[in-house]
Amino acid sequence: MNTAFKIFSLTLLLASCAGVSGNGKQASLKMSLTDRIQAQVVETQRSVTESLPDEIAGLKSVEPVADREQNQRGAGFTRAYTAEDIVATVFIYNNQNFGIPAEINPDMESLMDKHLQEIQAMQDSGLYTDVKTGTKKTRTFRWRGVNYQVLEADVQFSQREEPKKSLLVLGMNKDLMTYVRIRYTYPKSKQAQINKKHPVFTRTVFVALHNFAEAQKTPVAK
Repeated sequence: MNTAFKIFSLTLLLASCAGVSGNGKQASLKMSLTDRIQAQVVETQRSVTESLPDEIAGLKSVEPVADREQNQRGAGFTRAYTAEDIVATVFIYNNQNFGIPAEINPDMESLMDKHLQEIQAMQDSGLYTDVKTGTKKTRTFRWRGVNYQVLEADVQFSQREEPKKSLLVLGMNKDLMTYVRIRYTYPKSKQAQINKKHPVFTRTVFVALHNFAEAQKTPVAK
């Protein structure tokens, strides 16, 4: 049984139990199912993060995949890519949310606001100065007949007196029960380069997750 089908089956069972009120034994079963679903999601997240290409749009990944799940449940995994002083970090996670939407919705808007606030908080810690967050925008792109929808937002800040920018891209893969966030960070002087790289990088990551999910649905020949 492939991972995607196991997640789907466990989710259906969890949903059926959630609608049943009763004794502590039923509550214990629900918790157990939640743990089992999260474990399957995490297994898939680790695999799909490790399966991403080692080089995308001229940015290379040389460090191992970082396991954030071990310190914060729902935080998933990250993979960093670099090219000179441009950094693109891919976050694969679910926030322990098993109802990942198929398109941008108010919950996704709120999640993007949360991530923007996290960057804003870096000014309070002294890591950044002059933080200015831009307006969220929804963008849809199409590749080989499949539509992908993401939220994007720019952030300007200074780090060690150097003007920098970040571009946050937030999307999802419903089949993998996963949010996908990419943060591009670069000096302002690299704006022209990032304008060329980030559409290709973003597309490659989202298509890779789509292809991974589709492969999970394909029955293995005996």
